[in-house]
Amino acid sequence: MADSKNAVSSQKKHFADSYQEARERFLGLAKAAGARVEALELKGEKGPSGETLAIDLAVLGDVNEKNPSTLFLHSSGVHGAEGYAGSAIQIQFLSRLSKDDGLRKRIKELKGQKIILVHAVNPYGMAWMRRFNENNVDLNRNFLLHTPTHADMRTGARWNAMYPLFHRTLTPPQDACCECCRFYCSVVGFVCRYGWARSKQAIAGGQYEYPGGLFYGGASLEPGPRMLVAALQSLGLRKDNKKLDRVLHVDVHTGLGRFGVDTLLYMDEALLEPLRSVFGRDAVREMEEDQYRVEGSADYIAQGLLAGASGPASPTVVSVCQEFGTIANLAVLRAMMAENVAWAADRKTPLTHPAKRALRAAFYPDGNRWKEMILSRGETVMFQGLSWIGLELA
Repeated sequence: MADSKNAVSSQKKHFADSYQEARERFLGLAKAAGARVEALELKGEKGPSGETLAIDLAVLGDVNEKNPSTLFLHSSGVHGAEGYAGSAIQIQFLSRLSKDDGLRKRIKELKGQKIILVHAVNPYGMAWMRRFNENNVDLNRNFLLHTPTHADMRTGARWNAMYPLFHRTLTPPQDACCECCRFYCSVVGFVCRYGWARSKQAIAGGQYEYPGGLFYGGASLEPGPRMLVAALQSLGLRKDNKKLDRVLHVDVHTGLGRFGVDTLLYMDEALLEPLRSVFGRDAVREMEEDQYRVEGSADYIAQGLLAGASGPASPTVVSVCQEFGTIANLAVLRAMMAENVAWAADRKTPLTHPAKRALRAAFYPDGNRWKEMILSRGETVMFQGLSWIGLELA
């Protein structure tokens, strides 16, 4: 009984009910832990209560080193509404760090190693309970930092030629009759005709020609990502940093997989063994044949910024998406669709709207067991990453 009460208490301390609450906790604990904090304010946008929206960075380790040899990057909230899980993991870590003098001392004494926690890459989506940003852009399709470019994604072999077949189903009129039946019947029809793998790739792989549609990757790098890229370059993640030897990036998401269970996802088969060396063989599975692939994902920021580096400045880059399951895939997709329809009709759709509530349930389930699983596995992966960069853990 005591353990159960402690778990619930921990969840309340680490999981926030709103973006503003999550941000205040993150910033307060980051300062208490001795981190250097940087706020990247999103100009021209406010949250539901008029609050400032910002991507916040907490930098630990050798913070004054302009050219670090090792970077550990942990990010949350690329998909807005999904950000509460990653935020809770970061807050849990900072909370422990603020109380653990020994751990704080060891991190402060790191030489050439930096730890960068990025909180709420998509603050607008996290505040307004959206998966996409203020311009309806899916930021996990937007980080095209080298090749291909955004223009490349609209032409030739990169063009998602099948998405137009699904667009009308995914963007119904606000007053569509029998919307639920229409949605499921249409999707089942597409799967029967094209197969599950092709349909999944067409819908979720990203598209770059329908700004009002789902999974829209944008026409260029969005303002938030642009600020984040500049901040990371100033912290040492750049090609002219000749000392840079190793980079690890963990990007936290929710919505795919079994309830509360995390999957470590990657898009390049060459990452399989490096990831296993960090997180263990059993934790990293081989890529599934029907796994959909995307370009411009946030966990490939380092690869994009370091593309073309050679010689001494050709570091080992290991990146992964830690994805926690919630509800059934099609239920998640329908929740995204309904919220997008509501947002298109009214950008200030209240958080009490049924579509907003459904989206929250799809990406941020209200259950103690789910939250307990996120904190447990999130902490494990966090400390495995810290160990990889050379931090001695007691």
